[in-house]
Amino acid sequence: MAVNKKTSRNNIGFKNVKNPDNAPQAVVIQNVEVRPINRTSQDIPKWRRAIQSAEAQMPRRKLLMELYHDVVLDAHVLAVTGKRQDAVTSANWQFVNKDGEAVDEINDLIDSIGFEDLCREILNSKFWGYTICEPKFYKGKDENWEMSACLIPRRHYYPETGIVSYDGVSEDGVNIREGVYAKTVLEAGETTDLGLFASAAQYYVLKRGGIGDYAMYVQVFGRPIIDATWDGVDEEQRQKLRASLNIGAGGVIVRPDGTNLEIKESKGTQSTVHNDFYKAMNDEISKALLGTTETTTSSDSSGYAQAETHATSDDRKFKGDVTFVRKILNSRFIKILEAYGFDTQGGKFIVEETDTTSDKEKITIINDLVEKHDLPIEDEYLYKTFNIPKPDDYDAQKAAQKEASPNPDDGTKSKKKTSPKGNVKEPDKTKDENEDEKEVKLYAKWWKDLKDFFLTAPAQVGATNGKHLTIDLAFESNFNNDAFIKRIYDAEGNLEFDTALFESNLKDLLEGFKKGWDTNFVALNNGLGFEYNFNDPAMLTAFELNLFRFAGAKNLAMVQQLNLLFRQSTSFADFYEKAKQFTKIYNKDYLATEYNTALLTGESAALYHRLIAQTDVFPYWQYVTAGDEHVRHSHKPLHGIVLPANDPRWKKLFPPNGWNCRCYIKPLMKHEFTGDFDKMRAKADTYLNSPAYVKEAAQGWGVNRGEIGEIFTANQQYVNTFQNNSSSILNNLTAVKWGLPQYSNAKKVATTNAPVYDGTADDFYNSLKGELIKELRDYNKRILTIDKKAFDRHTVKKSDNRTILLNAAKETLLQPDEVWYRKEKLNEVIYIKYYTTADGNNKTMVVIGRMKNLQLELGTWFELKEQKRVIEQYRQGLLVMAKK
Repeated sequence: MAVNKKTSRNNIGFKNVKNPDNAPQAVVIQNVEVRPINRTSQDIPKWRRAIQSAEAQMPRRKLLMELYHDVVLDAHVLAVTGKRQDAVTSANWQFVNKDGEAVDEINDLIDSIGFEDLCREILNSKFWGYTICEPKFYKGKDENWEMSACLIPRRHYYPETGIVSYDGVSEDGVNIREGVYAKTVLEAGETTDLGLFASAAQYYVLKRGGIGDYAMYVQVFGRPIIDATWDGVDEEQRQKLRASLNIGAGGVIVRPDGTNLEIKESKGTQSTVHNDFYKAMNDEISKALLGTTETTTSSDSSGYAQAETHATSDDRKFKGDVTFVRKILNSRFIKILEAYGFDTQGGKFIVEETDTTSDKEKITIINDLVEKHDLPIEDEYLYKTFNIPKPDDYDAQKAAQKEASPNPDDGTKSKKKTSPKGNVKEPDKTKDENEDEKEVKLYAKWWKDLKDFFLTAPAQVGATNGKHLTIDLAFESNFNNDAFIKRIYDAEGNLEFDTALFESNLKDLLEGFKKGWDTNFVALNNGLGFEYNFNDPAMLTAFELNLFRFAGAKNLAMVQQLNLLFRQSTSFADFYEKAKQFTKIYNKDYLATEYNTALLTGESAALYHRLIAQTDVFPYWQYVTAGDEHVRHSHKPLHGIVLPANDPRWKKLFPPNGWNCRCYIKPLMKHEFTGDFDKMRAKADTYLNSPAYVKEAAQGWGVNRGEIGEIFTANQQYVNTFQNNSSSILNNLTAVKWGLPQYSNAKKVATTNAPVYDGTADDFYNSLKGELIKELRDYNKRILTIDKKAFDRHTVKKSDNRTILLNAAKETLLQPDEVWYRKEKLNEVIYIKYYTTADGNNKTMVVIGRMKNLQLELGTWFELKEQKRVIEQYRQGLLVMAKK
């Protein structure tokens, strides 16, 4: 009886498999009958037959593809191909229009996992010979465009004809070069190319498939040789001697009297033979796939020059791979985007180049140019290259240096120290420090010098009450770095997030901001976050969210770097020394500056809001510098500028305008200024168009933090240097990872029934505080504003039962069991409360607040559906509080 192909395809393979995040399936895959790979022992004759079958007049690639599926399981092959794939997937891909501007919709696709998969599979066409993908596009949970690559199983390819075989054997299949597939399917590679695996496979077969022959080889040539003698006359004696040489498991020889025996060790030991053979095969695989032999390991005999040669060759290969993928994207993938309606007119995929030269390498280059070539280097270049702020008293320091140094015109120009023989003095080689330790100490000293510059003087930003705030130079964190290092070590370099580090850093930053804002008006609660006073502006929540996101991203960055240090270390002692230096920089030096930044921003933001509330009395603001020799040269022209409080320039001018900027605002009554505003605006514009302002803005300044609700701007967030999508990782921190019980056990804390509201929705709304805008308060006195239209949409449907849940929603805000921050910018607050029910089946109430226009707005409230996916969706993110 013939098998119905359609029925068979429905029951075998990919037909009923769901993609992650409910991504759509490729249409071609749904028509393909994918069977398990036929994995058999491989040998050289099979390799030859597979090649011959793929190169025949009627090409068949099935045998070759099955062989390749074995090849890619080899650890060395994975390492070599992985290096080339990493160069492509880690490239800084961007899509820009004809004017060079980023196209957000397509760049959303680039940020998705599917785009990375697509780039990897395009490159894989070089290894496999050909790749066919059917990209699919869909909206993710945040309404951003995402994609999946949808690789078509390679055993079904007929590249010469464009057929994807139904069963992988016959030519009966889907023609991807006709109809809609011609616009939606991407092909990469040459139709007759068998890929680099064709060459590498033979060495894989010798290494893996021929292991039996190899074992016999080493058994013969790796075992010791026994040299036995007999008298040459007595044949019976010879037979007995030969029989006695069959050594048993214990290695005992029994021989007749009168015979001689000597055991001679083989010079080629078993381990030597094995290693030579194994290395030779890996070297040939490396040559085939990478072009060089030095890939994932380095031998002791290979010198620095050889390693540099290999690195240079690898770099050229990697750049060629990126170029290859870019050309495929711009010639073939872009047509698929157009077919799906994306605006690609005149646009193209590009790779933004980044400077990978380390600061240590730059210092070496600069020293070489100065010392060996006597090349003058501008100070401005050094400040810009190493991102070091220029001292306020730069000119004075340079003048003092010039006065103290010998006059080059009097013949006393200093020369390099020489030995008695006139040779240049050799550097001191007595130090017993390795290069890693030197580099860590170099960066630690660099940051200390930078921090000392930031924190040299008191900051004066509170002119309205005469308050002078001194930066806290004595700040110290109580975090236990040794315990943190031990947690990384115990996790064997696989720690994802450290909750203790997060809570410690966050509390320090919250304390700094609170100290600057006003101790009397904002306090810290017992959990994480501010406890608000009723007179505080609603946007305090925006500052709190900013600190949560900053501390979360810093946590990920530190954990990632320490995981890397673990993998580079040879012992706990080695790892501990490296990690100790690293945590000192991040959790002492960096954190001190971050704490003081939060402190200064807190006071500046509080001042801004007090000034805004008094604009009817003080309609003008005056920019004032500290007025001493430490004032930045770029800020001196700003001194005395007076502008109306509502002038848009204050969005960029309101201090602080740099690390440790001591400038402040002085409020003026209307009669206190009778000058020319046009001249004032011209002076302000001169500064805003200056290189100094451009530099400050690039470092995250040039904004009014009190207005935008940010303590650390985007340029100053660790998320910008984090290799992966930090928001995604933070959002996926589940309740279990935070040490909370599973949902079934968490519900057991419930002790009360959910209150029922039996009035009308309008009565509830009108009973709330607020005249123009109604509001609720949560357990921390955070303000949640209520949009009337959104409120009505939630309560108009009687079947939805949202109205009877209003009292429960209000109680959930005031007495939550758990509170979470989540979403891309942590702009959602999730309140969860567990209730008992009469029938014993506890239920859960969820209230969601969303940040909009720097205010927290009541989003929705509902009874949680007890489905695993739904539960996990709301019990994850950054944990703000949880009842113990």
